[in-house]
Amino acid sequence: MMENMLKIKQTLMTSIFEVFEKMFYVFLEPVEKTHWDHQVVVSIRFTGPMNGIIAAYFSKGLSDVMVQNMLNLDEGEVSEKLREDCLKESVNMICGNFLRSFDSSKVFDLSLPVCETAGKQKGEGPTGEPGQSLLLDFASGSGMLGIACTVSRPE
Repeated sequence: MMENMLKIKQTLMTSIFEVFEKMFYVFLEPVEKTHWDHQVVVSIRFTGPMNGIIAAYFSKGLSDVMVQNMLNLDEGEVSEKLREDCLKESVNMICGNFLRSFDSSKVFDLSLPVCETAGKQKGEGPTGEPGQSLLLDFASGSGMLGIACTVSRPE
């Protein structure tokens, strides 16, 4: 599995960039982990030739801009429901794009994305689950994105 982690990281980063640029007109820059101030965490699980979970940690500024750009809304028109749906869809698209790009010959099952408002301490970022974990951090002009991806072999 270790030898696959580089391929997983490269494929996941490409998927994140594609989804954010095409769907949300947001351009991300990879950064070293800095200060965490996320508002919402959205996670999705997948099973198949490899099992895993992708969790995305969104800052409020980034999530607001994503909703505004995706739905062509003004700042005041962004509701919590629209934000949650938009963020869930973004993680669903990232995961689908990632798995298809990683191995299009295999079939994976995806869970429904789960959204939770960050109840963690301010400044605490993602942590991986047991298995092989990747932690990726990105900055944009409107806020921060953190991605935690954990993969394991099926039982």
